[in-house]
Amino acid sequence: MTFKASMDALTKDAKRWDDTAAMLQTARADCADMTLRAQDFSFMGGEVHKQYEEVRSFMEDYLRDGERETSGAADALRKVHNTYQGSDDAAKDRLKSAWEWH
Repeated sequence: MTFKASMDALTKDAKRWDDTAAMLQTARADCADMTLRAQDFSFMGGEVHKQYEEVRSFMEDYLRDGERETSGAADALRKVHNTYQGSDDAAKDRLKSAWEWH
């Protein structure tokens, strides 16, 4: 794989992780909007509401964690990309200056 292809792959993979983070963010927001009141459970009331809220809250936290981790993966890939790009540019400059006569 060429250097350019590797760099393109890092960029493409970072976008995939960003897209996943965005999808998880939307799902988390939807989950946050799914709150219900105890009376929404009719005669079953409080205990069922408590169990529902525990599951809903768990899922919201789980989606938030997934969003944070996938966003972090995208950031890490961009950091690797930038590090390699900077190293490559610096190496090119060093080689160029080595061949220039002053």
